[in-house]
Amino acid sequence: MNATSTACTVCHDSNLKTVIDFGLHPPANRFMPADFSEHEQSKHPLALGYCEQCGTAQLTKRMPIEMMRPRYPWLLYNEPESHLDQIAEQLVTLPRINSASRILGVTYKDQSTVDRLAKLGLSNGVCIADTDFNSSADFFGLETIQHLLREPALIQNIKAKYGAADILLMRHVIEHSEDAAALIHALRELITDDGYLVMELPDSEKILKSGNHAFIWEEHISYFTEQTLGVLAQATGAELAWFQRCSYPYEDSLLAAFRFPSLPVERTLPEFELFDTSTLLDEFKYGLVHAKDLWRKKLVEHQANGERVAVFGAGHLAAKFINFLDLADVIHCVIDDNPNKVGMKMPGSGLPIMQSKDMAHEKIKVCISTLSPESDAKVRLNLESYFVDGGQFIPAFKVAEDPS
Repeated sequence: MNATSTACTVCHDSNLKTVIDFGLHPPANRFMPADFSEHEQSKHPLALGYCEQCGTAQLTKRMPIEMMRPRYPWLLYNEPESHLDQIAEQLVTLPRINSASRILGVTYKDQSTVDRLAKLGLSNGVCIADTDFNSSADFFGLETIQHLLREPALIQNIKAKYGAADILLMRHVIEHSEDAAALIHALRELITDDGYLVMELPDSEKILKSGNHAFIWEEHISYFTEQTLGVLAQATGAELAWFQRCSYPYEDSLLAAFRFPSLPVERTLPEFELFDTSTLLDEFKYGLVHAKDLWRKKLVEHQANGERVAVFGAGHLAAKFINFLDLADVIHCVIDDNPNKVGMKMPGSGLPIMQSKDMAHEKIKVCISTLSPESDAKVRLNLESYFVDGGQFIPAFKVAEDPS
């Protein structure tokens, strides 16, 4: 299956229904030098829908891997970790796990969990090194790793180097795969007969219910919920040995331990009620029109009052927020203190990226925060003078209620 295939990531059915078409967009990691025109950027269709067979929400128009691949070595994505102490404490209690158990992390994102498990007595742990993937690309990320991990020869090389794991950790990778089921089948070779594949992935129920459209991203192919995570287990012949939901304001984390019986039985997908997925996505689609109108009215009003508006945080959420809502003409700049980004221009919109110390000189009176609540709180502490002078921070995203 090639990188642009539009078969279902879970059940491989070809009946994917598009619900919301976002149009043409550049990769959200394609930051531009100051002298580069946004009109020169390559763009690709991006659309969201669901599988009519198994109900999994996913991209129905997908960007090729080569286009998504990063162009800069400094692009890293950090996930929330405040829940990992609790998760590590639960993992050490899994049946048949003891001090001799071998722990293997699939990427650098698993190192912090490996470290926590070591402190709890599971010291036989390591993460697969980037060099083990043997990628020919100068720079690569999860978009490349998930693809390479489905190659049998690479899996055998990794197994020869590290051995089979009793716990194989994989944080925030499965949603990046254009064939999630095939990736899990491949990774089974790296797990002992009684071992576990422990995955962490974002739960999409909150973002869909709250209408946070910027969380749709070309690098996230599948948008799982607790229900469709169960469908993924069924589709891959796995038993769900352990499950945990960790709540966050915008997007919960789902954690699951898959076990694979030594004598797997033939399984069929469970009966699935498509109403939930289709209804969620329909409401999400109609919400985009409302959000565009609401934000434009709000920002035009600020402009009319002589107040310049900036977006705070030059990440993929900011890029999608600006581009999906078509707000580039009513935003002055994007603020970010990452020295690698300062002086560059945002993907798609071409808005300049400036430092927070420039806000006073640029007369920025309103900042739309695309930061996580934790990062937002830290930034506010460092911008006391901005608020004393009458500056405002308003959240880009809505907080949804926890799923019942």
